[in-house]
Amino acid sequence: MERLGDLGASKAEIAEPGDDPQQMLLEVSRCDALFGMRLHALIYAANQSVPMLGLSYDPKIDQFLNRLGLTPVGTTESLDPAVFAAEALKLLDDGEAWRQAHHAAIDKLKQEARRPAQQIAALLRQS
Repeated sequence: MERLGDLGASKAEIAEPGDDPQQMLLEVSRCDALFGMRLHALIYAANQSVPMLGLSYDPKIDQFLNRLGLTPVGTTESLDPAVFAAEALKLLDDGEAWRQAHHAAIDKLKQEARRPAQQIAALLRQS
């Protein structure tokens, strides 16, 4: 955090771990952008349409980002600070452009996530 330097009007925080998904969604919704390496952090950001940068440590991160039309900004083995800073500034400068560019992919994922519950409800109604 100290190496980030002066962020001007913005601030950066490392979120404390938590176990309440609703509280975590609320915290993520307050972000202007999210830099995450854990799948659930990225899922929460997508759910709340928060612009994100993903750091890959596992193929599941790459696959999730790919479904949104994104690629990881780096990996746990290699993260170029200049690339990260440039990408983060883009998100902070124009988060709305990010939201518009990824809106359709996020909506598609939300619809797919509802499908299993809808199928279960339909089966229960039949019996």
